[in-house]
Amino acid sequence: MYFCRMKKNIYNCLFFIRMPLLFVCLLLACTSCGQTLVCGCTDPAATNYDTKANVNNGSCKYPSAIVKSTVLGKLDSLLEGSSSLFYWNNGFWTYNDHTDKCLYRIDSNNAVITDSFCIKRTRNRDTEEITQDSNFIYFGDIGNNKGNRHYLHILRISKEMIRNKKYKVDTIRFSYEDQTDFTAHLQGTDFDCEAFIVTDDSIYLFTKQWVSAQTTVYSLPKTPGTHVAHRRDTYNTKGLITGATYIPEYQLVVLCGYDYDKNHILSALHPFLILLYDFKDGSFFSGNKRRLDFPSGTKAQIEAIATSNGLDFYLTSEHFHTTRMGLTFDFPAQLWRVDLRKYLMPYMKSKSKND
Repeated sequence: MYFCRMKKNIYNCLFFIRMPLLFVCLLLACTSCGQTLVCGCTDPAATNYDTKANVNNGSCKYPSAIVKSTVLGKLDSLLEGSSSLFYWNNGFWTYNDHTDKCLYRIDSNNAVITDSFCIKRTRNRDTEEITQDSNFIYFGDIGNNKGNRHYLHILRISKEMIRNKKYKVDTIRFSYEDQTDFTAHLQGTDFDCEAFIVTDDSIYLFTKQWVSAQTTVYSLPKTPGTHVAHRRDTYNTKGLITGATYIPEYQLVVLCGYDYDKNHILSALHPFLILLYDFKDGSFFSGNKRRLDFPSGTKAQIEAIATSNGLDFYLTSEHFHTTRMGLTFDFPAQLWRVDLRKYLMPYMKSKSKND
């Protein structure tokens, strides 16, 4: 914030010598060409958009928004535990969260299974997310809804080996740097996790916080070995985060999740999305943060999200069944689609233009 509105005067930089390197570099770049930095909300879609601002300080506020969702079909009974979804090899693939070791390709028009193959020499205790980079697919056995798991891990398998049906598996083990209590509390921990993304050199976890209904980002290397996941930042999502997808060329992350109240089931399981965009260098909450809700009355245990073009987003919901106070609630496993052009196209166009 302090570097805003500085004029072209290199000696002013001395005051900021202790600022993070990113901000110092930004200051030097702008003062060297005579520009004035003005911090504020730079998103025209925000209610507090500042026409004079040219540095996004993450202060944008947005009106409530409801996105139209389309149910494309009910998932096969084999996929009632679908908890991950990613786009690879010209198709959408999903994976169950327990026991099953097979990846299933599903038709994005009707949710029908069109292909499958099983990953040998692996164990699936609670795999809640799968993501990828250019060379590897990462299977996140990171579910921890009791908060008592000591050995969380992500399995890494090269895409070439998967294509050749050779499954040499590398393991990335980790623990949270600030977790000291491993007492089991079912749905009573802030160290559960069902969402992560992979960048050039790191894995970023987005926690599912049953107690605080927030999410915290932790980072760790994406190389095999045993690591400590370092706490980065926390954002109040006002709900449980269950999936993430990353579009690096646009500095865009979309999270999915649902509201949850174990004492009031009728007000729970309302899906939502969180858009994170225009952030810098892995500081995902430093840019724009916008929540999009599904229509009122929509109920689903949304678990995963993926996209092939950054505009049409596909989600899977897990089968949810419970009986409370003599009432039975049953929501099927389904494939959903949400069109986010209205919310993301202006940003993508401006990003492409500026780049």
